[in-house]
Amino acid sequence: VVLVDAVEGVCSQTVTVLRQSWIEKLKPLLVINKIDRLVTELKMTPSEAYVHLSKLLEQVNAVLGSFFQGERMEEDLNWREKMEERVTAAAAAKASADDLVDDAGELQFEERDDGDIYFAPERNNVIFSSAIDGWAFTCRQFASLYEKKLGIKRGVMEKVLWGSFYLDPKTKKVLGPKHLKGRNLKPMFVQLVLEPVWTVYQATCGGDSGKGDTRGGDGFINATDR
Repeated sequence: VVLVDAVEGVCSQTVTVLRQSWIEKLKPLLVINKIDRLVTELKMTPSEAYVHLSKLLEQVNAVLGSFFQGERMEEDLNWREKMEERVTAAAAAKASADDLVDDAGELQFEERDDGDIYFAPERNNVIFSSAIDGWAFTCRQFASLYEKKLGIKRGVMEKVLWGSFYLDPKTKKVLGPKHLKGRNLKPMFVQLVLEPVWTVYQATCGGDSGKGDTRGGDGFINATDR
């Protein structure tokens, strides 16, 4: 589990832990903690928080990408050295030109896809949390909540809750950026995930100059029912 502060972002310790997990070939989970600080301290809107979290995720994935590129460069260098050794050995043995080609062809540089090394909320390897307030969630949990309400299968909801996907308020259909047709819709993660969380915080500690909702328990219940 790799823990990152939602406000502080990627620190030297983050890089150290990521490198250790990379060396040991582990499959880490990313926990973006202290989401509450985005609400209570930085006073971000849900849309601003979404942009902030997206950039933070890019920073973490950039670290993983640097590990991958470094490893590939080392593999490429080793491959070239082996090829040169084989060609040199074959030439020393006065092999024919055909033998040289055949011998060199035995070693092929294997290309590798890096798509599965990154953190992505839609893959459920990213957890959003507030340890101090005792909550955490993944996209899968919110997908389960909205599955029956929106009539969209959980597996599909998991894939579209994060990213450039939008919910048509009239048809309840998921739209991509190309189908917005100029409409100013919020990303689904903002509308269906962050806004309810923000509503709970406003009802409990954000309204009435920080005193919260003076109605007490009813305010909290109404916020969570949303």
